[in-house]
Amino acid sequence: MLFAYTKLGGAEVLAAQGVDFNSGMPGFGDQLSDGEIWDILAYIKSTWPERERATQAERTAQDIASQGDG
Repeated sequence: MLFAYTKLGGAEVLAAQGVDFNSGMPGFGDQLSDGEIWDILAYIKSTWPERERATQAERTAQDIASQGDG
């Protein structure tokens, strides 16, 4: 979800989930490559405590698995 949120912007990601909320987070997919987005997210996550990194890793794995079902 963090990748999609960063690439597409909050409003688009939330709308796809059926959430009606006007997020102020813009998308950066037209300015950054996928690799650059992953690198930025990896850096940000590296500053998190271990517990948060583990939780986010689980969520990322779930997101990747659910994308494979489509």
